[in-house]
Amino acid sequence: MTAAAEDGFGSPVHGGRAARLQSILRCPRCHGRLDRTEAGIACAACNVEFPCRGGRPDFANAAPVETEDAAFQQERMHHRSLRGRLYDLGQRYITSEYEPHDHRAAFLAGLPPNATIVEFGSGNRRLSDEIINIDLFPFPNVDVTADIEHTPIADDSVDYLILDSVIEHVPNPQAVVEEVRRVLRPGGKLLCINPFLFPYHGYPAHYCNFTRDGMQHLLRNFAAVTVEPHYGPTSALINIAAEYVAVSIAGQQRTVYLSVRALMLLAIGWARFLDRWLIRAPHAHRLSGMLCSIATK
Repeated sequence: MTAAAEDGFGSPVHGGRAARLQSILRCPRCHGRLDRTEAGIACAACNVEFPCRGGRPDFANAAPVETEDAAFQQERMHHRSLRGRLYDLGQRYITSEYEPHDHRAAFLAGLPPNATIVEFGSGNRRLSDEIINIDLFPFPNVDVTADIEHTPIADDSVDYLILDSVIEHVPNPQAVVEEVRRVLRPGGKLLCINPFLFPYHGYPAHYCNFTRDGMQHLLRNFAAVTVEPHYGPTSALINIAAEYVAVSIAGQQRTVYLSVRALMLLAIGWARFLDRWLIRAPHAHRLSGMLCSIATK
């Protein structure tokens, strides 16, 4: 593993990731080359300058989202509250989520050592030191802040791209998918995980869920697409039941909602392991909690 390094724009990032980021970073407006300035980075072609905030290029300048769900996600992502930290800890053990097949690990396994891998909408997690994280908000693990409909990435420059629980949070999923196609090299692959039978989770907002048919249509311009269940039917039913009871009891009280939901998951969450078998059913996609698509450009 290489040591941390400067990416050429002032951001301290992992050495291998730094070199790849510097080689593919472009102006999000015209896709022209960027130059370092005293205040940030600038595109000479369209005469626009972008700031660096906290050592990272900021192409988004996104305002905070003022909703209850967004505020709680900020608590979690930035570890600002005991409630947020307890929620993240509890998710490891008190959950409806069960992945009979780890699509992320399978996608990343055996990738070439010099591959350029990007995650759009990464949030505050990093799947690997080699992955370039792009998000709308400047979480500590984000390398570049940008709108993923207009990313600062060169055409045909990315080998593998990840959209994990992201497309439901953008108002125009098709625009994001076309942006993915733009930046992927020919033969490059996309891993996309999305909700189907999954409750509302608004950060910054939750616009849509997709069926298998919907994902096949959304990815129709790729050369090859496979869509299969990620969370199975039992996981979907447990999640919806826990949400139903929590919403019915808690009203507007977030802490009560979280507590009731946790108690429900403690009571019935064990049943999710039935999906080890149920997810193999030919029509499991009709009731899946989440789906996973692999698309090749």
